[in-house]
Amino acid sequence: MDLLYDIRMADPVALSIENRIARLVLQRPGGNALTGAMIAQLAALFARAAAEADVLVISSTEDDFSIGRDRQEPKGSGTPFDAFRTITETNAALGAFPGIVVSLVRGRAFGFSVGMVMRSDIAIAGDNACFALDEVKLGIAPMFIMSEILEHLAPKAALDIIMTSREFGAEEAQRMGVVSRVVPATKLEAAGHELVSELASRNPAVLRDSKRYLAAVRQLPLAARGAFALAEQTKYATRQH
Repeated sequence: MDLLYDIRMADPVALSIENRIARLVLQRPGGNALTGAMIAQLAALFARAAAEADVLVISSTEDDFSIGRDRQEPKGSGTPFDAFRTITETNAALGAFPGIVVSLVRGRAFGFSVGMVMRSDIAIAGDNACFALDEVKLGIAPMFIMSEILEHLAPKAALDIIMTSREFGAEEAQRMGVVSRVVPATKLEAAGHELVSELASRNPAVLRDSKRYLAAVRQLPLAARGAFALAEQTKYATRQH
């Protein structure tokens, strides 16, 4: 099955899991603008994938990955805190996925969806991909993305794209560290299929342990990392025997 396979369903977000590979597809017509209900659904689907899969692939059937939150959505009866809590829970659910998260980005990836790409472990962008944090332009301080962005970008690069809300292409996104690779848009599906096949051939426990270790070591001072590596590698080797 292709990673960007053609799904014709009423649901704007679809998840399928086969052979421990989860494929989450955004498929709302008109740019995959994310409603509050879709964001809440993402949290539930990320949690399900975490329980049933070793690799999670996020892609879209539309020309755009996602233009971000649906700014035209009527305000519901809940409080701003309720909406913000849903966003926080969704971000946390994606960040808590223990295996490898892969995003395949085509077209526009704006606002909230930039955060999904950043929180992915590996992101491949087609050369037609275009990114923007458009919140400041819309009069919104993007605190959710700012809570994560310095894990990925240098402060000056982060402030540039936050304060200006400017659009930037796939090549610049790769230089910044937003995405891992850039491929011709026509080869995005093939590149994603090759990557996921390669990941699926690896020992899933080794993938999880490597991801966990890299996250842990980043929290340590440089001087402590050697001793931590010695202890962790020793524990890992002991478990293998």
